[in-house]
Amino acid sequence: MTWSGDVHMQPGILMFAGAVGSAHTHAHAAVQIMIVDDGVVTVTDGNGHREVVRSVVIPSGAVHSLSASEGARGRAIYVDSTIGMGRRIQPPESDLGGVAEWSNRGRTAVAMTDRGDDSDLEYAARLVDSLSGGKQPSNLRDLHPALEHALTILPERLSGPITLADTAARVSISSGRLGRIFNDQLQMSFSTYIRWLRLRRAMEVMSSGASLTTSAHEAGFTDSAHLNRICHSMFGLTPSAATGNLTWN
Repeated sequence: MTWSGDVHMQPGILMFAGAVGSAHTHAHAAVQIMIVDDGVVTVTDGNGHREVVRSVVIPSGAVHSLSASEGARGRAIYVDSTIGMGRRIQPPESDLGGVAEWSNRGRTAVAMTDRGDDSDLEYAARLVDSLSGGKQPSNLRDLHPALEHALTILPERLSGPITLADTAARVSISSGRLGRIFNDQLQMSFSTYIRWLRLRRAMEVMSSGASLTTSAHEAGFTDSAHLNRICHSMFGLTPSAATGNLTWN
């Protein structure tokens, strides 16, 4: 079963709606909220525990795979864990949990959120409010100024090489300190974040009809094989499977 349907992108959020396919073991740098409308979707976590889910919230960095039945349909919302919305619903790194907990969070959020006449993106925002209790968690700190600066300039530099040392120099902090801030405040390494940014950019370029090779180079990947490896590791799919049957809006 292949993924096919509509994708909406806006800063910090990627929203898919349509036919749900399977995905090999992977871990993405975003919080994923999935709602299954039809068919059967089984999620397996990094410890091998599996559960048939109707709704699930998978933390950023959590290893998992998906198995979907023929005719499975649903919605998948990827919330960038660098923005306030994503940080509000990302658990501490020491408590990423497993599939049973992810499924329980999903069921609770869906039960608390009236679908109403909202657009898909509006509904996604209201799901996040439900997941966070509509409140800012007490442990959600403001981003370090150097990190905020880095998050601003990095998307503008994706077409070329990016290093932690160069980025740290640009935001006037030591590379060791900046690396620790990424891990502490975003719960991901600097290199993981750069791979996520490059993958998002490549998908945006591919959505406009560009070839795999062109998309890879535009996003700063060494070649299409490099893009293929990163897409597998973060989505459990090849780039063509991730984008080939999708309509981008």
